Parts: sequence; structure tokens; C-alpha cells
Amino acid sequence: MKKLFALIMVLLLLVGCSGGNGGGTEGGGGSSEPADATKTVTVQAPTPIISMDHHIATDGTSFIAQTMCISGLMELDANGNPVEDMAESYTMSDDGLTYTFKIRGDANWSNGDPVTANDFVFAWNRLVDPDTASDYSWILETACVESYKAVDDKTFEVKLSAPTGFFLQLTAFPSFFPMNEKFVTEKGDQYSLTTGDLLFNGPYVMTSWTSGYSFEFELNPNYWNAAKYADTYAQKVVFREITDTQTALMEYESGNLDNVTLSGEQVDANKDVAGFINKLTGYMYYLSINMGNNVHNREGADYLANANVRQAMLYAIDRDEIARVLNDGSVAANGIIPIGLASNPSSGKDFRDDAGAVVAYDPDKAKEFYEAAKAELGHDITFELLYGTDEGDSIIKAAEQVQFYLEQAGFTVNLNGKPKKERLSLAGTDNDHDYDVMLTRWGPDYGDPQTYMDLFVSTNKSNNDGGYNSPEYDALVADAESGAGATDKDVRWKNFLDAEVQLVKTDAAVVPVFQAGGAMIISPAVTGIEFHSAAVDSYRHIQVNR
Repeated sequence: MKKLFALIMVLLLLVGCSGGNGGGTEGGGGSSEPADATKTVTVQAPTPIISMDHHIATDGTSFIAQTMCISGLMELDANGNPVEDMAESYTMSDDGLTYTFKIRGDANWSNGDPVTANDFVFAWNRLVDPDTASDYSWILETACVESYKAVDDKTFEVKLSAPTGFFLQLTAFPSFFPMNEKFVTEKGDQYSLTTGDLLFNGPYVMTSWTSGYSFEFELNPNYWNAAKYADTYAQKVVFREITDTQTALMEYESGNLDNVTLSGEQVDANKDVAGFINKLTGYMYYLSINMGNNVHNREGADYLANANVRQAMLYAIDRDEIARVLNDGSVAANGIIPIGLASNPSSGKDFRDDAGAVVAYDPDKAKEFYEAAKAELGHDITFELLYGTDEGDSIIKAAEQVQFYLEQAGFTVNLNGKPKKERLSLAGTDNDHDYDVMLTRWGPDYGDPQTYMDLFVSTNKSNNDGGYNSPEYDALVADAESGAGATDKDVRWKNFLDAEVQLVKTDAAVVPVFQAGGAMIISPAVTGIEFHSAAVDSYRHIQVNR
């Protein structure tokens, strides 16, 4: 059976390489020498790439792919600390408001063009341009960026409106990456659709992208640190898109993968296998409740705006039991801010410990709220639960568990499973947030509560899919970011603690479910995969010793 499976996968690869998104390497600049098989690493991608345009992508897999082949001013080391990448050096003014970056003289794009300060100016302008329609258009404001300019070809200056401790960390996030203006303009609406429609300035170039099967990277000889990469790191990194954990485990056991994500019974069965790890990630899964977008045009379509409906959902879910069923290192979500994201600036206490549990499982209270909602609305309450079918077995299990507990409270819940790309499209502004309730997740872009709090302010049209609108919540977040909290770290922290209570406990605008675990086997021959709880995981420092 394994031989038959391998033969089928080879045939699929041959068919896939003739079309799809694998469009050659025009402008890629990859090595013409075949990669050494002993220096090739093949890793599992549990979800597909949504977009290689780093202004359009919003998902972790796309960001991981982008960080393989595109570099920002800084990158993150294994501990999540920012270190220079495209920037050879930087200075910060005494007041913390002005950063001046010196771009490396040997920083080049894969077509030979130098990386310049204008590449950052162009990219940041494009990010906030309404025509780009980026879901991250707000992130410059989050970083308190007031202005930026190219002082000369190799000097990039950024002015902030307030000191921002996580600003340097953010410059390693894909939204802040540069773009070659001439190349992007020439490609127009074809930019980033295939490997030939991309340009690279990172340690690797993307050499193949067959949607639904794999995407591959080889060393970039034009990277400023190419000599170290050639001596130290993997020559080729292949990402295989395998969402089914059983299929992925078979591939690992057959020697076709160097890592595999585990779930359920697989965890207990493999916990003694060499290379097994069980870690807690920064991804927070929660229910997004569509209370502000009446798009379904059916009677009673505004029922999700009813406070008792949402409170019933909040108390109905046994989060500890869901974590037990998932059995992959996930833990119950006691709030919207994950464990390990940020610490109290004065006491050093983790946010989750400082805040305590702001949600609780209380089935009796859930039923009381449901009956109160039913009396107010005059009818039973039925809705669809939207979730991703290609986001791993754990998500399917979690959706089924959420359905079970909500129905115990009295709701009728119809599961609406869609591929991730379609799920995100339905929830987005282009489709007028066409969903009822959605099991979704957010991975922190940087290590600060603000990365979650910004999602739910009323003015964030890109991410506040449920249409939550609370003057009290908005005021707390605004004060933390631009009021007294911007200059007083203790006030800022207290504002975020209070904002979480307002969002989750008082208004039940979102329903936290679980913080994702990461049970995995990594081949003992492979090292250097860097897991960041408050940023994008990095595969750009993989080493292999076979």
C-alpha cells in the first residue's frame, strides 16, 4: 500500500507541475545546480498558501512561505528577538520616536537590482493604499508610524507618534517587507500569482508552487548572507501540503517527510518516538459572532445581536473537554489573550495569570440565557457554524464539539465546512461578512496584547468581521494606544485587562474556545525550525545532518 501511495503521489506531482501555480522561475535567480538530496528538507504544511502577496495574505502558512524568500529590515532570532537583516544597522533617537535604518550595500533582489530605501517607501505606501484592500492596512497605525521616507538610496527613516516597544519586532513581519516598485508595477494584477511573478531578497527563492500539493525553495545566491547559508543551512526546503494527519504520519514513517503534526490518538501512540515535541502555540481559536451584518435576508436575522444569545454561547462550551478531545497540546482558552504572549511590564506576570479566567463553563447558566433569548426573540435559535475543512483534523473535531455543547444549551447548529480560502472569503468585506458564527483563529503578529485588542475596535473594518461596536471597549483600547496608556505602561496594561473583560465577559462579542497546541515529530536529522509564540514560525534556519 505504501508503494502504491508513493506511486500515486509521484503521478500527481508530474501532473501538477504542468499547470496550477507552478509558473517557472522568471526573475527568481535560484541556483542552477541541483540541490544535494542530503541537504534537502521536506516538511509538512498543514494548510495551503492563500497568497504570496504579503499585503494580501492573512494566514500563517502564507507568512511562513514569504519569510523564507523575502526579507524585511529585521528578522527574528530563535528567541523571537529582532536582529538586522536588510538593515545593516539602525539608530533610535533618545525619545524613541525616530528610527534610522542603513540598508546593506550588498542587499540585492534576485534579479540583481539593489534593495533601496525606496523599496520600503513604495511597499508601505502600497500597504495603506485603499486600492490594495489589504486586511493589514491598519498595522502601520498600530506601530504608531507617523511618517517614513528615503533619506537616500540606502537610508530609511521612520518617525513614530509614540514610543513603541514592539516596533522593531514588527519590521520582521511580512506586512513591513519591501517591494521592488518597477517589478511590481510591470506585473500589475499578475504580481505574486506564480513563482515567475515574484521577486526575492531573502535567503531562499521560491522555485516551485503547485497549489494543493507543494511549494519549494532553494538557496538564493544573491542574498547578502548567501555564503553562510551555503555552508550552514538546508540547500532546499520543500513544503508538502497535507491536511490529513494520518496521511502525513504515513509519509513521515515512509521517510518522505521530515516532520509531521499529530492529533488525537496519534499523540499518545508517538509520544516516545525520537523527535516528538508537544508545545503550545500562540494561535487562539474563538467563535466570531456576526452581530452587526444582517446579510442573510431571513426572518430574525439580527438574533445574534441579542446579548442573551451570545451569553448562552459563552457559558455553553466545555473548553477543558475540547482540549482533552483534541489531545494535541491545546489548552482551554480562558480569555482572548493567549498564554505566553506578554507579561506585565511591572510585575513580570503573564497576562493570562494577571487577568485570570474571564470565561467559564456553566451549562445551567447557558440554558437560562438561551431561554431568556428565546423569550425575547419569540422563536428557537438556529444558525450555521462556519469552519475550515482543510485546516487539520483538530479543527473538524473542535467544530463538532462546539456544535455538541451549543445544542446542549438549546441551539440548533448546522455545520458549514469550507476550505480555508473560501471561509476567509465568506467572512471578509467582499462578501459582506456572509456567515452566522465562525470558528476562526488569530496568531499574534507581535508580543503585545494590542495584536488581539486591535481586531475588535469598531473602526477595524478589515478584521472586526462580527461588527462588534462598543464605545466602552473602543475607549479603553484607544487610551492604551494613544492616550495615557501610550506613555504610562501600567495604565496601558490595566486598560488591556479591562478591555478583555468588556469584550468577552460583559459583551460576549467573541467566544474563546482553545489555544492551539503543536504536537509534532521532527526528524532527529533536522534542527533549526524556530517556533515563535508571538510571531511567524521560521523555517529559514533549518539545518540537516543525514
